[in-house]
Amino acid sequence: MAHGVSVSCPSCGVTIKDTSAHTRSLACPHCGNWVYLGSNGWESAGLFEHAIDAPSIFQLGKSGQLSQRAFVVAGRVRLSYGEDYREGFWDEWWLEFEDGNHQWLEEDDGAYRLHKSSDVGTGANSTADSLAHSQASSLISSLAGASVGSNLSIDGKDWFVSERLEAIVAGVQGSLPVAITPGEKVICIDVMGNGTRLSIEASDNEVQISNSDVVRGSAFSWS
Repeated sequence: MAHGVSVSCPSCGVTIKDTSAHTRSLACPHCGNWVYLGSNGWESAGLFEHAIDAPSIFQLGKSGQLSQRAFVVAGRVRLSYGEDYREGFWDEWWLEFEDGNHQWLEEDDGAYRLHKSSDVGTGANSTADSLAHSQASSLISSLAGASVGSNLSIDGKDWFVSERLEAIVAGVQGSLPVAITPGEKVICIDVMGNGTRLSIEASDNEVQISNSDVVRGSAFSWS
């Protein structure tokens, strides 16, 4: 796990030490405010009452192994959807693996999917974890008008939209690699094409494109 970065909390001024280098939002351990890396540096989203209460085999800070890869559960996002965003929810856990290849783990009603960043849509000069700003803005605009059954153009290729869901960030914990804030709206779209299925999640400033594999709960062992 790569650590050593220090963050000064914009709410209370305390220095948060040994933060992972990839962290872009986290809960201040001193004052409890949720802070995130915005366009003007680290900003505060204020205190946030968590809506994270369902039992899970995952717990923040817990260590485990998956396929002989050691990891620590570093953060969690809860996304709620439906009418008034109260119809249902799922959790996304940020797992920091010892080999440095960190991944999201989606948990939905006892089912698990391990996501791996896709290079689709990243272009030649950006990473698979984050789209360049111009690319992200263009794709976010396209996603806003995408509907189930339509085609979505990414990298000049058409992808069939098989599922679309609008959700809201209902809970956050730990540290995360995205600058996400409580109450933020997220568009979630599944697309298919070229023998591949992709999951896309887009907020105001972030787009993540990934493919995923089903993982059984029994595949995880705990320290």
